[in-house]
Amino acid sequence: MKNLLNYSTIIKHLERKGWKRKNIKNPETVASHSWHMAILALYLSKDYEKEYDFNKVINLCLCHDLAESIIGDITPNDDLYKNKKEIEKEAMKKIKEECNFDKVYDLFIEYEEKNTKEAKLANDLDQIDMYRQSLDYENKHKDKDLSEFRNSALNKLLTPLGRKIIDSL
Repeated sequence: MKNLLNYSTIIKHLERKGWKRKNIKNPETVASHSWHMAILALYLSKDYEKEYDFNKVINLCLCHDLAESIIGDITPNDDLYKNKKEIEKEAMKKIKEECNFDKVYDLFIEYEEKNTKEAKLANDLDQIDMYRQSLDYENKHKDKDLSEFRNSALNKLLTPLGRKIIDSL
């Protein structure tokens, strides 16, 4: 457990780079982003429990960015972005082995492959969180235009439920 605590502690303090690039002071951390996705999944479970396995969705949300504890937050503006999937996979293999925790790797792969309805919803929650966070930062920083984040989120939605949620914002 000690190794997992070490990795998860890193992402508690790792600021999300996309917001930093836009000069947002004290941006959210990777862990706060993952937690927000998980709390959204928990909320949705009350109305959509028959359509999705929310235990799985919450677990996917909590694990999807754990590789960043090793590789950092790689954004589309970074040179490494073209190899991000392979770099993340290798980092997750390392976490799996050092933590003796196969499930965390399996959840990461499921999230990345997006072959299950739960992984698709977790992906949408990732996009919804970014969309909502951009609105929050624009509200706090009137001089910022963060529409690129919302446009990106809109283009990556995979489920009707994700679209419904975005439309309600």
